[in-house]
Amino acid sequence: MKDQMAFSKDIGRLNEIAVSFKYQFKSYLRTKRFIAMAIVVVLISAVVFAFEVHAGINTITAEYNNSSNFLFSFMQNLPFVVVLVAAFFGGNAIATDFSSNYSYYILVQPVRRSSLLLGRYLAAFLASFMITLIYYVFGAVSSLYFFSEISSAFLLSIGLVILFILSVMSFAFFLSSLFNNPQTSAIAVILLLIIVLPMISNVLQGLAAIEPWFLVNYGGQVVYTVFSTHFVHYSQIKAPALTKGGSFTITEYMPYVYEGVEIMLSYMIIFFTASMLIYKRKEVKG
Repeated sequence: MKDQMAFSKDIGRLNEIAVSFKYQFKSYLRTKRFIAMAIVVVLISAVVFAFEVHAGINTITAEYNNSSNFLFSFMQNLPFVVVLVAAFFGGNAIATDFSSNYSYYILVQPVRRSSLLLGRYLAAFLASFMITLIYYVFGAVSSLYFFSEISSAFLLSIGLVILFILSVMSFAFFLSSLFNNPQTSAIAVILLLIIVLPMISNVLQGLAAIEPWFLVNYGGQVVYTVFSTHFVHYSQIKAPALTKGGSFTITEYMPYVYEGVEIMLSYMIIFFTASMLIYKRKEVKG
């Protein structure tokens, strides 16, 4: 009897998650935000492809030698695409529920908040993943156009980008849970993920020679470093200084695949759990 009750509760929870996912995903597909993000990613992908085509097949094949090296270069914009898309879909995911009288309707329904949030999280992930795949389509077409083959690391990169999207989405959901105003939340998430974190990463690496192993954007670089046939974890270059005859050293790190996976998994678990706890306990004030 107890087993049957437990099974019924599990089925009930899955139904709640499915309904939350269904309506949130439909909402994403109908919004101008989804169409706008798809257009932006198409434009970014098309511009990168156009530059490569303009260089010419002979130049590209001579420079990169094989599909893997070519995709290592082509996919370096991918982390920015993922962060941009995930920030837009996750930036106000939680804050929306506490910004207006809408919350009095949605949060008093006989549905667990955890089910609402998980369904919304999965919907945001799928919407982000669909748009991110556009960049992969352009990458695959470009690789076939120049080298008539696709690197064997292509599927691995797709698997890693799934984890990257989930980790960035978790972080975005957490940040959104700290705000009550969806516009403020969205702006804060976009600024932090697109400007602040990359800036911190560049300063720590280039000037302080510190590996930013605690930043999700650093770990996410594995989505393109898996294509590198000459992977170097740590490198330094001399750059000319403003003073005559002077120079300074710029340090650059690239994460190992296992390291990137650990960073992304940590972000996904820690920040989604935190956002869930905040969402379940947050009170509606009006």
